[in-house]
Amino acid sequence: MADTRTVRAGRRSLTVHRPDKVLFPADGNGKEYTKGDLVAYYRAVAPFMVLHLRGRPLMLERHPDGIDGPLFMQKNVPEHYPEWIKRVEVAKEGGTVTHLVCDDTATLVYLADQACITPHRWLSRAGREHRPDRLVFDLDPSTGTTSPAYAKPPCSCGSCSMNCGCRPRR
Repeated sequence: MADTRTVRAGRRSLTVHRPDKVLFPADGNGKEYTKGDLVAYYRAVAPFMVLHLRGRPLMLERHPDGIDGPLFMQKNVPEHYPEWIKRVEVAKEGGTVTHLVCDDTATLVYLADQACITPHRWLSRAGREHRPDRLVFDLDPSTGTTSPAYAKPPCSCGSCSMNCGCRPRR
């Protein structure tokens, strides 16, 4: 197993530690996915994904031992993160928390190296934390639900939103 691999992300070269570490074990099809695979995926989708993350504080869902191991949610940016990664300080009860902001491919690749499988973005932008400009309806179908059964709620949410004056972004 290689201990490190260097990859380019924009104008930066980043070191990926333990790229052969399995994050997603093999399922029924026998394919496992490693940290190196996650890095490659994040690099490939960065032109699209960063558009949705840019300028927004993130809470990181990290799985250092893969998805079958313990996970933790990270809000505060550790001191050892590179200085070029953008941060935003946000007020909270009793103090502040410093969130990471992902504005570029290099930051996204760095997050993959940290085994951040899910970056949870805020619905508001840095500097406008109390003024969300996104709305998300999280509709998770129950196990065994068929397609027609869970197609109706999203349509209802869309109609209701349109009636309230919301318009989808294109």
